[in-house]
Amino acid sequence: MLDLELHCHTRWSPDSLNKLDELIAHARAVGLGHLAITDHSEIKGAILAKEMAPDLIIVGEETMTDQGELLCYFITELIPRGLTISEAARRVHAQGGICGPSHPFDPNRYGIGGANIRKHAHELDFVEVFNARTRDDSKNTLANEIALELGLPRIVASDAHTLREVGVSRVRVRSAITNPQSFLAALREPETELITHHSPMSVHVQSTFATMAHKMGLDKDKA
Repeated sequence: MLDLELHCHTRWSPDSLNKLDELIAHARAVGLGHLAITDHSEIKGAILAKEMAPDLIIVGEETMTDQGELLCYFITELIPRGLTISEAARRVHAQGGICGPSHPFDPNRYGIGGANIRKHAHELDFVEVFNARTRDDSKNTLANEIALELGLPRIVASDAHTLREVGVSRVRVRSAITNPQSFLAALREPETELITHHSPMSVHVQSTFATMAHKMGLDKDKA
């Protein structure tokens, strides 16, 4: 079985201080087979990490559309912020990538909401149905229910902004992941497990500190 962490930030995000080398080492230490780096409207860190650990890293992005955030995987070019959901999805698919909403019902995290999932279901490839930072379990439950209703593959993730969050929630698949097609196929296999745990509340304090450090220019080195 192969464990996947599918939502993780680095110091290329304005609310994280995770260094790439430390993140890669930690991901291996906690038994991850693949780690998707999904910085906020940024892919430079993910591309660098892919060069450092090509067997481990999936290049991704958490892009901000005009309706909320989408996770994008297997991309090579930045998806600019502020696009419509349709245009963002079109650009992802044009690169051969895949995309789906992160924390779609969480009002504190720019979820796109159920109406948009239904409207754009034909353009979405998966739904994040559990986010370890979403404290209200009813919001995760709503995401799971709509994914099942629409027949969209489901993922869970830690939304890690600190090292200790990495792998807290993970997807466990049986098959090897080599491209977007094998990734989506693995999600649909009956052996796939969605392992869900909440992150500790204290990680939010660390994210606030990271945001302040970036604003004060205390984290200029992005390596």
